[in-house]
Amino acid sequence: MSSGMPDGKKIRIRSFYGFSPEDDGYVGWTRESSRDAYLRKLNHGDLIMIYGASSAETAKPLRSYVLGFLEVEATPIRDYEKASKVGLDRKRDAGWAEKWTYAIPVRRAWRAEEKMMISRIAFHSYRAEAGQALAVHGADLDPDEVAQALKIKVREVNVYGEPPITACEAQVMAFGQTFQPSRAFPGSFGERTSIYEDGETFLYLAAYEGDGHALLGRQKSFGDKSVALKIGVTNALKRRCAELNAGIPPKASGRWVLRVNSQPFPDKKSAEDVEAQFKQIAADRFESLGGEFFWGKLQDAESLCWSLPGMSRF
Repeated sequence: MSSGMPDGKKIRIRSFYGFSPEDDGYVGWTRESSRDAYLRKLNHGDLIMIYGASSAETAKPLRSYVLGFLEVEATPIRDYEKASKVGLDRKRDAGWAEKWTYAIPVRRAWRAEEKMMISRIAFHSYRAEAGQALAVHGADLDPDEVAQALKIKVREVNVYGEPPITACEAQVMAFGQTFQPSRAFPGSFGERTSIYEDGETFLYLAAYEGDGHALLGRQKSFGDKSVALKIGVTNALKRRCAELNAGIPPKASGRWVLRVNSQPFPDKKSAEDVEAQFKQIAADRFESLGGEFFWGKLQDAESLCWSLPGMSRF
């Protein structure tokens, strides 16, 4: 996409009194009909750019500034299903216990690390006089606005009810970098000693055989054949497959399986160069899950692998 967003994703704007996904893992509406109308405009994985409402309930330093981004799931829930005790107590103490009870879940969140007025980002979609309507109904950013939103410096933060993020994930970066696959990581395989010699290396494509939607906390829609994918390089295919599954309980139904492995490349750099080409093309064809992981159709990923230079079936 010209905006830099993965295919199928969009960003909507909405005003809040604050930004606290660590305690409030949901986006809420007071009326069920408003929530349901909003849901009809969403797909799983869409993003909401939150800005501070221009009202007395919002702290002055936050008013009209971009506060962060939320990745949401298009599923109806109630607020108490994804809120901490701290979050629910805060609502009650402020007299808002009956507000924003009809909700949708948040799966990931990023807090803005630089002060940016909403009017500088959503220069077409945002109108100060439409504050209440935007708070309820939101608005889609157009491609030019999305391009500006992706430049905002953010830091990923925890979301209540979701697995905690790692220190590596909590780095400050431009929001658009969140959707870019990582470059091939340089270095050796396993323990490196003084007698380690670079040599034959394989490119592999692994697929998660099991309920990948459940693995990622997504609902599966009818006919959706997408799977979780991983691209990588290794000098020991069997060992690498075992490493991928090392953290999965033996009785679990899902497993990573190597679906494509190349002929041996003469050295690690040669394999990494082809891996980088896969990632560059995959960024436009599949959804990036971060790092070396993607989401898409296995057949398409296999075809992409075999189309790369230096690959051959055997």
